[in-house]
Amino acid sequence: TDSLLVIDTETGGLDPLKHSLLSIGVVVWDKKRGELFSDEYYIYSDNYVVTKSATRINHFNLTEHNLHAVVPTIVVQKLFEIRDKYFDKDGLLPLAGHNVTFDIQFIKQLFFQCGRSYEKLFSHRAVDTYTVIKFLSDCQLIPNNISSSASAFKYFNITVEGRHTALGDARATMQLYSKALLLIENRMISNKN
Repeated sequence: TDSLLVIDTETGGLDPLKHSLLSIGVVVWDKKRGELFSDEYYIYSDNYVVTKSATRINHFNLTEHNLHAVVPTIVVQKLFEIRDKYFDKDGLLPLAGHNVTFDIQFIKQLFFQCGRSYEKLFSHRAVDTYTVIKFLSDCQLIPNNISSSASAFKYFNITVEGRHTALGDARATMQLYSKALLLIENRMISNKN
């Protein structure tokens, strides 16, 4: 497939079994057409578990959050609707993200809490832009001191609108993947000439 669902999450901490999943940013990205759709889903909870450290990073504000938050089952339904509209209705969604295993663990927990099967919607394979950046660095196509998303965004001149919001970071990750592909394509073209 030429399309990916690029995701990012904002969470109440590092443990998906303990801390709240606060929001999911999603971007449907197509190799030829770029961004086809994007949105951010805020997840409602009766009992948010958010660490001080997480609050400092993502500026979690309960009142503001609850203005946009919807119950988890609606978020899961929205993800199925994205598949039906932009991907093969019978296929599994190919996910992408930066250090995406972290986000996947929280999304799996969301599905579990809703009594839905993560494996019925998402592929077990995922594209991780951290791995892409490491590969480019090891190939000496970019400097070897680029390891974090922040340093990668800076190197590729990606302006993150809404840093540490799920949608802002998902969009920036999509741009990072696109620019990494372009870098390799341009290198291949220059090697042919």
